[in-house]
Amino acid sequence: MVKLAHIGGKHVSTAFPIVDTMIYGKHRFVATFKREVTPKGSTFTIRKFREKPLSITELVKSHTVTAKIAAYFWLLLENRMSIIIIGGTGAGKTTLLNGLASLINPAMKICTVEEIAELNLSHENWVQFVSRESYGIGGAASSAIPLFSLVKTTLRYRPDYIVVGEVRGEEAFVLFQALATGHGGMCTLHAEDVDYAIKRLTSPPMNVAEVYIPLMNVVVEVERVHLPKPVSGATFGRRVREVSEIISHKEFLKVFSWNPITDEFSSRLEESILLRKIALKTGKDFQDLLDEIDKREVIIRWMVEKGIFQNEDVAKVISQYYISPDAIYNVASMELAVPIKIKLPTLVQMGENPSTEKEESQTPS
Repeated sequence: MVKLAHIGGKHVSTAFPIVDTMIYGKHRFVATFKREVTPKGSTFTIRKFREKPLSITELVKSHTVTAKIAAYFWLLLENRMSIIIIGGTGAGKTTLLNGLASLINPAMKICTVEEIAELNLSHENWVQFVSRESYGIGGAASSAIPLFSLVKTTLRYRPDYIVVGEVRGEEAFVLFQALATGHGGMCTLHAEDVDYAIKRLTSPPMNVAEVYIPLMNVVVEVERVHLPKPVSGATFGRRVREVSEIISHKEFLKVFSWNPITDEFSSRLEESILLRKIALKTGKDFQDLLDEIDKREVIIRWMVEKGIFQNEDVAKVISQYYISPDAIYNVASMELAVPIKIKLPTLVQMGENPSTEKEESQTPS
């Protein structure tokens, strides 16, 4: 155990009996030394991570989310909306966070802040920050660099998105201050549901004011659930139970929800407050945004069908979509045999007068 701690660049002893670090292959190693804090003796756990994180297309394939939900997130992230992912330990919060972050426009600048480096993005303009524990004898705080300081530092990098691996302290307050200045934000939080998430955010040590809560536009609840019927032999899986838009600290709108009986997702996307907000901000029609989500859903389904699962490959398709959206959509539609949506011009747009044409058609020759 001592050797593993040293491999992770940390020291463990009776004076410092708890160690939390990363070892081979970026696996998380947590241990306690002798009987200092664990009466029955030394303990340790190793949390193994995939060499390459699950992409959003792999999450769609495993039915953690649907292509429609992923397309919805894609549009939100393009417009710098903020997302918080909640759930219990081992629910898949960080995995989902990494998958959603891959949908951020590759041209955007992203700063990630974590205690242990778990996120792995394929964006070229990605700056990664990791907190540092104190090196001082007796835990002197002068040499420690907490998440709070790192989140403040990211603001000087002028990022488009600030991604915090997990908020649990005063860094949440700084993150919400950043959201108020126009930055996009993403984070995870240990919470059972939306109500408890907001209670945690507005209570010490986070102390986020209730009026700031709507700045985190969407709450995504992910959970490890018992499946109604086995999927590929597995009786348990991870599902996004709910996707809720925050209207106020007491009012939410569920736009997607998972049915534990049928293992299917229901949608209330037509009632979305955020899509109407984006429509007002961009000058687009609300129906056009719904159509855009449908188009992106087709592209995500196409990537799943074509086996495009590596984050780097997904990022390339997303980049190509921003360059030539119609070309990518047409290819995806044809290969999936999906009818291509084409808006036909009206008679007025074509320079014709419908009333005149009608009158002329009634005039006998």
